[in-house]
Amino acid sequence: MRARINSHVGKYAEAAKEFNYLISLHPRTVTLARTLSDRAWFQATCPDASFRNGRQAVKDAKAACSIMAWKDEDMIDTLAAAYAEAGDFDSAVRYAQQALSVKDIEPTDFKRIQQHLALFQQHKPLRS
Repeated sequence: MRARINSHVGKYAEAAKEFNYLISLHPRTVTLARTLSDRAWFQATCPDASFRNGRQAVKDAKAACSIMAWKDEDMIDTLAAAYAEAGDFDSAVRYAQQALSVKDIEPTDFKRIQQHLALFQQHKPLRS
């Protein structure tokens, strides 16, 4: 939670440290997936370019998706954002479309991911 809050208020160095610390604790499976996904989102969308790392974001997001058996639309959307940051917009589009196809997706999530998809189709990355 602190990592997300620090990121939200612009304390990016503190957020990065907190994400790394949480992952180093080797939390339970679902918590690890959420933390990896959160770190991937941070590294893919941070407004400060010095904290973005598309390659690591892809790696973290893939691991999170795998842990959750590719059934979490938010984590798949994070993978799409990571690919966009890495400059692979074809993969970003493909994974955003996959996120949209997750069973029982909430209408608000569907709309948000559609907006992300539109950006990726224009070869634009996300910024939070």
